[in-house]
Amino acid sequence: MPRWQSGAVRRLLVLPLALLPLTVLATAPAQARPPSVIRVGGPSLPSDPKLAVVASSRSLAGRRFVVTGRRGRVVMRGRLRRATGSAAPWGGAAIANLTRVRRSGSYRVKVGKLRSRPWVVSRGAYAPLLSRLTRMYKANSDGREPSSVFGPAHLRDALIAGGPFAGQRFDLTGGWRDAGDNLKFTQTTGLSVAALNYAARLAPARAAELRATSDVGVRWLLKTHPAPGLFVAQVGDQRDHEQSFRDPARDDALNGPGQGDRPAYPSTAAPAAGLAAAGLALAAERTGGGTRDQLLASARDWYAAGKANMGPVGAPGGFYDDRTGADNMAVGAAALWRATGDDSFQADAGTFLGASQFQSGVDSFEVAGLAAADLCGVLGAKPATSPAVRSVACNGLRQAAQAARERYRITAFGSPGAFSFGWVQDNGGSGAMATLAAKARLLRGGRTIGAGARDYLLGRNPWGQSFVVGPSRREAGAPHHSAYLKGNPRRLLNGAVVGGPASAQALKDSNMTVKRSRFSRFNSSAAIYEDRRDDYVTSEVGLAYSSYAILLVAALGP
Repeated sequence: MPRWQSGAVRRLLVLPLALLPLTVLATAPAQARPPSVIRVGGPSLPSDPKLAVVASSRSLAGRRFVVTGRRGRVVMRGRLRRATGSAAPWGGAAIANLTRVRRSGSYRVKVGKLRSRPWVVSRGAYAPLLSRLTRMYKANSDGREPSSVFGPAHLRDALIAGGPFAGQRFDLTGGWRDAGDNLKFTQTTGLSVAALNYAARLAPARAAELRATSDVGVRWLLKTHPAPGLFVAQVGDQRDHEQSFRDPARDDALNGPGQGDRPAYPSTAAPAAGLAAAGLALAAERTGGGTRDQLLASARDWYAAGKANMGPVGAPGGFYDDRTGADNMAVGAAALWRATGDDSFQADAGTFLGASQFQSGVDSFEVAGLAAADLCGVLGAKPATSPAVRSVACNGLRQAAQAARERYRITAFGSPGAFSFGWVQDNGGSGAMATLAAKARLLRGGRTIGAGARDYLLGRNPWGQSFVVGPSRREAGAPHHSAYLKGNPRRLLNGAVVGGPASAQALKDSNMTVKRSRFSRFNSSAAIYEDRRDDYVTSEVGLAYSSYAILLVAALGP
């Protein structure tokens, strides 16, 4: 898990292709012209928008297409329309609109001699997908929380590394390892807990499973404030990270730096504090008795600490080096308002939203869209009772969705995510914002954008590849994760989400050398993908990657 790029670099990479710097274009690997293809997505609900992309050396707009179902029977005919955005690495692209196909079944698109893989339409399309996506959290469970990959690990966490509690040991076992290695972060744990609980609101049929998954993170968040004045933002550091491919269950027997007695780094900074408060308050919202009181007390303490320290976290390694905290505090304030009914939190949420920005996507750095959607009333709960706060929230959601629409139009394959380090979280987060904005009648066509984000994630992309780990050859099979030490990662990490495509410049900035593979001919300067364990940009898994994919699927659900 390398250092994340700054927001400034992320924003550079959402520019239209014609405006990309020549230095970016110059790094594009030279490849032979790819063959003509039909790329499809799914699985889809019968009511979902369904768009297939036909890519070739020139646009085939105006050509006829047919959709076949069981035993090759034609169920629909139509004409291709010109696609919006770049068709790179092809010369042109066209769209086949399959939305009229509403009966459950498996379908293929045909254009001349071209034939797509099956597209599955089902009334129950999303329930198994949600269950599958939650498996990543089981794989990355730490301490004595049951893991599907490793045994109990890091049972000596942790020694406080600085401040008045330096050298003291506190119980910081449990929770989730963040990505392919062994560090744990309050920031990404809080984000995941929040996303899982939002998803539970939106998908009540899967709520018990989603909340049970989130409770692993909740139990650990309670431990991160173990004493008055002590707030822990990170366990482990760069030393842990540099030795990432090892069995964490063996760490307690080691004596090296960052291994047996691992350091814990305190911080009260808003980027961590706001999301910690949010996760704890959202858990309290559905909990009773003494546990609820404990959750709310910790959430309030985290929130007050963050409000007094709006600076960066400042922990070693620069991981998730978020320089702004207003958006994180808005999420925490909104959750505390719901859990407590205290209108001062609602007012704070409006103030923090007013100081946030919404145009750069929704990911580990930019989370204001979550608070905006919540207070606008489209995350499965009532809107803000204050008209002023509701107006700020709905306007913020509109801005986030409009920005997602602009990014969606950049490429003919239709992703609202920026092709920078960690594309997959912005794809899911921004796709969810567009979908939720459509529910609030703030963005026309928002559900098409959300369905497009799902489809790009699952195969409607230049590589025809799913960025979810799984057994199929069309799914990610070489994730950057230590699970390979225990066996086949396709099985052990089935359901985890990898980082996905990034621009040539983003890979260059991360010192990655692209290797020739079966995907190479589908790469372009704007988007490169490698299903390769050593490529931590395109192939690492992460908590935020899975959390936003889950939120997207839940937002699209009926």
